[in-house]
This record gives sequence, structure tokens and C-alpha cells, in this order.
Amino acid sequence: MISLDDELAGEYLAECCEHMATVETGLLAMENGGAEIAEEEVNRVFRAMHSVKEGAGFFDLAKIRELAHQAEDVLALIRSHDLVPTPDRVRVLLRASDRLRELIQDSTHSNQADIAEILEALAMAPADRTSPL
Repeated sequence: MISLDDELAGEYLAECCEHMATVETGLLAMENGGAEIAEEEVNRVFRAMHSVKEGAGFFDLAKIRELAHQAEDVLALIRSHDLVPTPDRVRVLLRASDRLRELIQDSTHSNQADIAEILEALAMAPADRTSPL
């Protein structure tokens, strides 16, 4: 594992902040657009979340990786049109995004963070594809 004080880790964490801004902007657009959301917007959000997840794995940031992975799974279902981005579902993704931002800002302690509640909310998203969370 590379130290989080390492220059490469610093670059990753800075990029994460940019990725999370992309995610937030895209999710807000999804919340307003619902099923009519532009496919490119969903792809952009998915790629940003994927980048956060992959880098977290490299730096052994387990909770960041786990949360980004769960969010990415929900985004993949939206991306494949298997899940409609209802306002309630998007709000759960926005909560996950906010929590990820907090974990990234305090990456040194992120592996001790409690993310169970938001993981549970994300896990419920695909459970019933016909109604909002």
C-alpha cells in the first residue's frame, strides 16, 4: 500500500474531488430529468464513480471503494435502463455521493467509518424496480 501522504495519493484524492463534483452535477441533472436523462450524462457519472472506486482499491481505502462500488452498481442499472432514476433513488445516490466526499476529505480515517446505513439504502434501489425506494 502506498502511504496517503505520497504524492500519487495526493493526486488521486484531488482527482476524486473533481470526480465527485461531476457525480453531483450529473445526479442533480438526473433528479430533474428522471427517465428522460441524457445517456451521456449517466455515462459521465458512471465513469467518475468508477474512477473513484478503482483508485480507492489501489490505495487500500476499503470503505471508499465499497461505497463507490455499491453506487456504481446502481448507476450501472440506470445506465442499462434496468432501473429508472426516480427522485428517491437519485436522492439515495446523492447521499452516497455526499458520504463519499466526506470519506475522501478524511481519507486517513475513512477505513474506520460507518457506512452501513447508506450501503443498505443503495442495496434497496434495485430490489423493487417498479417503485421508488
